[in-house]
Amino acid sequence: MTRRTASEGKTEISLHEPVFDTYVEIVYSIAREKGVELLIVGGAPRELLLHRRPKDIDFVVMKGSALAVPLHLHTAHGFFYPVRFEKFGTYRTGIQGEKGIEMEFIPMRGKALLEDLALRDFTINTLTMRRTGTSTYEISDALGSALDDIDRGIIRTPIEPWKTIGDDPLRSMRAVRFACTIGMHIEQPLKEAVQRLAPLLNSVAAERIRDELFAVLLSDSPSKGIRLMQELGILEVIMPEVLPTMGFDQRSPYHKDELFTHSLAVMDRTRPSIETRLAALFHDTGKPRSMQSSPGKVTYYGHQDISAGIFRSFAGRLKLPHSVADTAEALIRRHMINYTPEWKDSAVRRFIKNNYALLDQLLDLYAADAGSLADPAGPLRMVGELAGRIRQQHAERISRIESPLDGNEIQEILGIPAGPRIGEIKRGIVDAILDGVIEPTKSSAEAFLRDRYAKG
Repeated sequence: MTRRTASEGKTEISLHEPVFDTYVEIVYSIAREKGVELLIVGGAPRELLLHRRPKDIDFVVMKGSALAVPLHLHTAHGFFYPVRFEKFGTYRTGIQGEKGIEMEFIPMRGKALLEDLALRDFTINTLTMRRTGTSTYEISDALGSALDDIDRGIIRTPIEPWKTIGDDPLRSMRAVRFACTIGMHIEQPLKEAVQRLAPLLNSVAAERIRDELFAVLLSDSPSKGIRLMQELGILEVIMPEVLPTMGFDQRSPYHKDELFTHSLAVMDRTRPSIETRLAALFHDTGKPRSMQSSPGKVTYYGHQDISAGIFRSFAGRLKLPHSVADTAEALIRRHMINYTPEWKDSAVRRFIKNNYALLDQLLDLYAADAGSLADPAGPLRMVGELAGRIRQQHAERISRIESPLDGNEIQEILGIPAGPRIGEIKRGIVDAILDGVIEPTKSSAEAFLRDRYAKG
């Protein structure tokens, strides 16, 4: 993208984003046909000025139906069926894939454009943009503050902050998200309004909060977002489960930080996977409940299971997708790996078999946890050694190892009825294969059964 200032409050840009331009051309062609007057607003011009590829395009509908264009995009161009959001009567549609994009069509809320822009969340989202030719656009700053605020990196509201936040309390979370994802800072009056109105987030749909939280957690520095939510009083509203970790002294020579700081450090060290980052944030939340003290010793036996239970409560309240919640919970339960060089190859194979679906994320969490300790050199060496030994194994083949004998065959061979013991025996056969005691064949498994179980 190239940019030049045409006049005060306006900027002309030339895009090198042919996909973006093609979609915009299609939308405006449909709009002309349907008698709809549109103007690009908000995120797309902001992102372009920050030299970032827009992930979505918002159109303010100045004349005509807000449904007409997205419905035609669905019927004629393969976009998904428009989803209506009741609060402001907007319609969202889009197309999936590597070159896909989402679009939102927003009815005018004010009687005129300036009034409508003043009702938007932040000044940096009040820019408008119109197409002036192939891949050329004019960006306008009608309120006269957006361009300057983008240049200065300031997040503030077009009108009194308490009115803007009261209009839609989710804007508190959006302010945090923008601070994390585009590196801006929140102006003090807006901070004060968010602090005062944070309890209003209890009235916001869990799914909307979840989406903003996910964006924060997937940013380059998720701890910045969590700290900011703590400062603004948001954390105690949406994530009270982590509050007991704040200031909690682990009383351990292995940890240099109090528990909350440690959890944030682990989260920052993980790769940007929502399941892994949630697991990092919650992995030790059970420590305050599980702590047991004796002279010269503090233990946290079973804290991983308590932590998983705490996370499950949070996941249910925020209506996390089941796949995300289940994976994050499993990572929390299994994060205490405690690998040592004394592990036999059979133990490494068993670790692969039991954790194959989570292997990459679990090792990532293990490394992040080790790297956040007071003296990380030794623990990180263990992580590297385990990862190396896993690479030496045929992980996919190991993950597919199952008992060659099914339940009916086991019942017939041993003359026992159906019941929980059948599952235990099948696991015993798999363990014997992993240990290299028997081959993964029916004949080997049958001989193993007769020798190991028939006598008992």
